[in-house]
Amino acid sequence: MKTQKEIVRKVNTYKQQLALAMEEKINFDNNLRPDIDLVIFSLVDKLEVLFWILDLDLPDGDILDRLSVIQH
Repeated sequence: MKTQKEIVRKVNTYKQQLALAMEEKINFDNNLRPDIDLVIFSLVDKLEVLFWILDLDLPDGDILDRLSVIQH
């Protein structure tokens, strides 16, 4: 079983990778790496799982929450 310190280290690594992937997406769109969107979604998913393991609350009002609201 991994220690909390090891998991936090992994979280920080994924955060750095996510920041780089988002920067790449902003600056180059999909020209450098056509699968950059999948990379970003994968990193977000991994972070979400690790936050759940660490029992950390996710920020309120994320994009999925806004998409699921039915507008009339």
